[in-house]
Amino acid sequence: MKRTALLTLGLIAVFATAVSAQNTSFQNQTALTVAGRGNAVESPRIVKDMAAEVKASVFVNTSAVERSAFELLNRKREENGLKRLVWNDDVAEVARQHSQSMAEFKYFSHRGLDDSMVSDRADRSGTLKWKSIGENIAFNRGYKDPTEVAVRLWLESPSHRRNLLNSEWRESAVGIAVAEDGSYYFTQVFLLRK
Repeated sequence: MKRTALLTLGLIAVFATAVSAQNTSFQNQTALTVAGRGNAVESPRIVKDMAAEVKASVFVNTSAVERSAFELLNRKREENGLKRLVWNDDVAEVARQHSQSMAEFKYFSHRGLDDSMVSDRADRSGTLKWKSIGENIAFNRGYKDPTEVAVRLWLESPSHRRNLLNSEWRESAVGIAVAEDGSYYFTQVFLLRK
C-alpha cells in the first residue's frame, strides 16, 4: 500500500500562506497583540481533496494520544531548561473542539468556521480567565507516529518553537481529532491566567 503523507504547518517556508502559531496577549484589556509572521486572519485552507486517497476509517484513542503529545512537549521544554507545563482539562476541551471542527469540516486554520480565534473559543468556554493565550496547530496523515512528527515539525518552525518554549506559559493541553480518512488534527493551547 502506498504510504501517503501530508504535513501542513503554516510558517514553514514551503507552506507560508497562513500563520499556525498564534499568540495573543491583552496588555491592558484594550491592546491586542498578535505575534508571528503573515496574516493570522486568512481564510481556512480546505484539505478535502488532499486527504482522499485513504479509504478506511481509523479508530484512535485520542485521549491517550493527547497525553502522549503533551508529555513529549514537556520533555522538549525540560531539555531546554524550562519548567513543565501543567495539563488543564478546560484548555484541553478548547483545543479538542477546534481539532474536531477542523477534522469534521476538513479545513486547517487558526480561525474557526465561525470566525473565532483561540481567544474567542477560550472566552466562550466560560471557565478560562487568561492574561495571555497561544495556539499551535498541525495536520498530518500516513505516519507511524503522527504525534512525533507534529512535535518535531513544531520545533523546527521558528514561531511554533517560540510558543512551545515560551517561559511565560504555565498551563496547556493538546486536543487531537482523527478524521475518517486517517488525518490527524492537532491543536495545542497555551495559557497564562490573570
